[in-house]
Amino acid sequence: MWRQVPGTAALAGSGRFPYHVFPQGPGESRCVRKQLLKLWNTAQPALRLPRLWTAYLLRALLWRTTFIAITGSNGKTTATRCLAAILGSQAPTQSTRINRNTMPGITETIAFCNPFRTRYAVLEVGAGKPGAIGKAARLIRPDIAVVLSVFLEHRALFRTLEAVAQEKARLLTGLVPGGTAVINADDPWVRAMAVPQGRGRIYFGTSADCEVRCEDVVSAWPRLLSFTVVVRDQRQQIRTRLLGTHWTGPLLAAIAVADHLGVPLDRIAHAIAEMVPYPGRMQVLRLPGGAVVIRDEYKGSLHTVEAAFAELRKARAARKFLVFCDLAESSLSPRERLAKVGREAAELADYVIFIGESAQHGVDGARKAGFAASRALAFDGYSEAAEFLRPLLGPDDLLLLKASRNNQL
Repeated sequence: MWRQVPGTAALAGSGRFPYHVFPQGPGESRCVRKQLLKLWNTAQPALRLPRLWTAYLLRALLWRTTFIAITGSNGKTTATRCLAAILGSQAPTQSTRINRNTMPGITETIAFCNPFRTRYAVLEVGAGKPGAIGKAARLIRPDIAVVLSVFLEHRALFRTLEAVAQEKARLLTGLVPGGTAVINADDPWVRAMAVPQGRGRIYFGTSADCEVRCEDVVSAWPRLLSFTVVVRDQRQQIRTRLLGTHWTGPLLAAIAVADHLGVPLDRIAHAIAEMVPYPGRMQVLRLPGGAVVIRDEYKGSLHTVEAAFAELRKARAARKFLVFCDLAESSLSPRERLAKVGREAAELADYVIFIGESAQHGVDGARKAGFAASRALAFDGYSEAAEFLRPLLGPDDLLLLKASRNNQL
């Protein structure tokens, strides 16, 4: 697990002083620590503008560095990590750390760049609130801007797909003259985005008109994701450690950028083959007893649930288990959304386990769809579910753990 390192660079965009920075010896006063922590957090609003001005100044000094900004409703972190791995194998590269994709994290990444050494800076850009991506684009001034996808997330802030698309498209407005937009041609909202005049455009996806496209996509446990990438007249087999066809788009985006920057396809393929999954995002782990767990509890939005369920449906295993908490940002009531998941689980898994206050709604849906009472269960807490599963799981069993980070599963 990555651990924040004390120091001005690590604190530049944190917004919160890391508690472990303070000495914690036997004679330490807890009251003093709390007061220092309170003082640091109180000072954050006053430090925000100086930090932003400093980032603008640093960005102006980084004229030798190629800046790549990546946004989208899904796949930003995977695309960022993949591209950083590819470019980092060629030259000194800085990239967004631990999913810190709002302005504090962006200023932090810029602070890590060395004007005399850093060749590439790969920044993940999230939509924390309306206008946030436009503000980030003005600071980053990307040489290359990547837009991956448009899904309806952050419903309280963006109520329609059109609003989400407008926010994501603001990244393209920050492109420097002569810059390049890398566009997902398979997403109609992204494909329709206007690229400013004087900037280039590269399409990636499955369409015949894409400069970078994929063929022969395979992902069905125990086979991990692999595909053939076609770039102009070249073909290259891509093998990954990832599970899920939905990762194809982010990987194609990274390949398109790397190819545009002159990285040979065989080196791109090698870097992707070495990349490990992000923890909690379709991460495959094997238990000592031989069972396999697919950890997908970081994001719980509808499109991530659909992608995870698609992989569970295709998977080959002795038995399939689904452990589920809840959907994130759903417009349905807990009874409706969990009952729907329960009905779907009846055709996906041999056992389904719901955890949380509303877990019984999921069990009711599964049983109405024909699930046996002994194979659809509800638990209030995680420990009870773990005690039930521990003696039950055996070799070649497959368990999908699905939730969102708010559930802390």
